[in-house]
Amino acid sequence: MDKMSKMLAMNVLKKVFLRNGYLRIKDSSRIEESKTQKYKKGFEVRLVANDEAELELIRAAISALDLHVAKSFQKGKQMVQPIYGEEITRKFEKLKKNKE
Repeated sequence: MDKMSKMLAMNVLKKVFLRNGYLRIKDSSRIEESKTQKYKKGFEVRLVANDEAELELIRAAISALDLHVAKSFQKGKQMVQPIYGEEITRKFEKLKKNKE
């Protein structure tokens, strides 16, 4: 598959995210409370794929944006592709707020 443009890649990820994606955002207050490494949650966008073909498309789009393609995982009967990082998570957070 040829490398897709960054604009097309972002459009693919936006479409999947707005359909059924979700965010995990680091809770700074929990880090302050614990003062240890027990709370390790970070910034994460989770994109839920309908099938293997869509998962491959999502992975190609992430790669086209020069982001790290993390290992996908099963959650229930769904395939989830995470994207880690504060900057990208904040972009998707704005998308979600604009949709509401």
